Amino acid sequence: MEDNVQKAIFSLLEKYAKAYQNKDLDGILKLFEDRADLVVIGTGYDEWIKGYENLQYGFERDFKQADNINVKFRNVTISSTDNVAWISAHMNVDARADGQDIYLPGRLSAVILKINEKWLFTQLHYSLPASEQEEGKAWPDI
Repeated sequence: MEDNVQKAIFSLLEKYAKAYQNKDLDGILKLFEDRADLVVIGTGYDEWIKGYENLQYGFERDFKQADNINVKFRNVTISSTDNVAWISAHMNVDARADGQDIYLPGRLSAVILKINEKWLFTQLHYSLPASEQEEGKAWPDI
């Protein structure tokens, strides 16, 4: 993979983290491709957003319900071909909501397209490991 692709994807992730931290709605929306088949999946049961026109509501809700949000990425893997990249990473979120500090050690996967020389998210999925599932076990104890 070309160095410029990796740099562009890391730059996209940095812009995402900064926009989230600053609760910059316009800034974060600019990181996503305006398309009807865009999908963003969060950790909440109802956090399944389809279509760019619905994306704003999801981020507004996140920003409204937290005082502080800090996003950090680690162990990022990037693969690409032509104008498509797919990534996986650990995405840790520190937030303050309802007067409580919250730490979410999550996982991210995303599909990113290069459109008019800009790399933009077209699919993003953030998940949390099942807390009921012990390390080394394939199934949670419920």
